[in-house]
Amino acid sequence: MRTLATIGYTCLLSSTLLLSGCLVASSKESRISGAYVQPNTVSKVRLNDTTAQEVEELLGLPSNTTINDDGSETWTWNWSKHTDDDGAVFLIFGGSTEKTVHESVRIKFVDGIAVKKWRD
Repeated sequence: MRTLATIGYTCLLSSTLLLSGCLVASSKESRISGAYVQPNTVSKVRLNDTTAQEVEELLGLPSNTTINDDGSETWTWNWSKHTDDDGAVFLIFGGSTEKTVHESVRIKFVDGIAVKKWRD
């Protein structure tokens, strides 16, 4: 009788372990909207050397431009990264998280030459 109980317990444990992998699900999705600028691209802008035309060729058209009080010009590229993360354990737990991060790159020009660059 003891052997039959041991076999039954072993079968139950084995089936639970095998089936548990089928009961967990997760997914993660990210999307970017706006004028995304990769970090390595910004590093190609050489201060006091790169022209506004060269910056446009590297980064594309900015989201907006501003003429500053001192006559300089600041170009801004804005984008958002939205991430959805869903997970579930069948009949026990289900959850999801959403996260949106807003970022930008700015470059200041004096007389058509990049003099400052930064990320927000």
